[in-house]
Amino acid sequence: MVHRGWSVDVYLICGFEELQESRRQIIQDALPKGVGLEVWDNAIPYYYEKKFNQQLKRPDQTIELAPHGLSRQHRFVVRDKLMDYDFFTAFEDDIRITADHVLNFLEMSTHIDRMRRAAEHSPDGKAHVKDAVRDNRTVRGKSMDKATVGNDLVQDPMTADELRRLWPGFIRAEVLDNSVGQPHPLLEGSTPALDNFKWKQFVPASMEYEQKFGTVDPNVCCDLDSPRTPPNPTKDDLVLWETDVSAMGVRNYPGGIGWAAAMPVEDRADVGSYWSGEGNVYNDPSFKRPRRIDALLGQQAGWMATRSQVLYFHNHGCPGGFLPHFDGEDWYHDSLQTRNGAVEFWSGGYQLFGRCRLNRILSLDPKRFSRQILYHSSNNKQKTKTKDKFIRLSHFLGQLYTVKERALQSLV
Repeated sequence: MVHRGWSVDVYLICGFEELQESRRQIIQDALPKGVGLEVWDNAIPYYYEKKFNQQLKRPDQTIELAPHGLSRQHRFVVRDKLMDYDFFTAFEDDIRITADHVLNFLEMSTHIDRMRRAAEHSPDGKAHVKDAVRDNRTVRGKSMDKATVGNDLVQDPMTADELRRLWPGFIRAEVLDNSVGQPHPLLEGSTPALDNFKWKQFVPASMEYEQKFGTVDPNVCCDLDSPRTPPNPTKDDLVLWETDVSAMGVRNYPGGIGWAAAMPVEDRADVGSYWSGEGNVYNDPSFKRPRRIDALLGQQAGWMATRSQVLYFHNHGCPGGFLPHFDGEDWYHDSLQTRNGAVEFWSGGYQLFGRCRLNRILSLDPKRFSRQILYHSSNNKQKTKTKDKFIRLSHFLGQLYTVKERALQSLV
């Protein structure tokens, strides 16, 4: 970011009562010259813990520390510094963010905003896909849950409100670690887990996209000099564990947005896509589109936004607001009573694609897709998650291309 001429400051929020000066100096020395560093230590908030079947602030209650609330505290920094910066990134401390991620996010956001404006000025109030394939369908599918749209939207026109709720998403990845000199658990056996990935039987990976459009670029997210990271990763070394194709859809969006994958979103917030399971692909009539299954939500461990986007979240998009103070009926007494999933809600972006009803998309252009992959630099999920959770990012993108082909075939 600094090499591009950007002025960058880092704000580190810690639960430690005091960050030792020697450790602070290590961080300062690691930052490029001119990058500011501000540390907020002892940042864990206090709250009235709500006991079972009790009301808040009873006479016998005490104020206690809320360690789960540490993930919320960056919002106070964003509020206080909102007019000082053009752009904000807020992520957990083991996520690697580069200028490529920021630029791609800005470019995709610009394409979305242009289409929103086009819809607002269109006679029918919608933005249309240019040169759309002729749609010969006489019957359209209906929603199987509380979504207002079906699971068969391929290239339908979009209203300004629908486009306002599109959001460039991210997905975490790790690099296969063979540093111990032994076969990796995901590569062991006669049929390794990575070669027999989940749903392969129903949604095989169409790898022809690599010849037509290029493939996943590991250099964007994960090529760095670090003792935790295997050197010189290839595209087949990048693995995903956050979701799978059963929770995904694809759609040809208007304008420069183009073909993109629709990540999981709450049913009532869905603006529509062609679900991978449309047409009973998974051979189970009772299988409904996954909406709120934690293992499939695609935790991205943070968010980024321009100042104007933050203001939109706070003033219009998010019930109860996006910035402090978090009070009122939308927060159920206060914002710290929910402990389960608090980290994901605040710093993982769940608030944005849950309560704020944003629809995250991943571009099917491999170049853009590569810039929506975030490196989980701890690189330890592959050691703690079960084998069936993992898939190569290149195969995952191939599965999405298979769904794209089926979406186009459905129009004939």
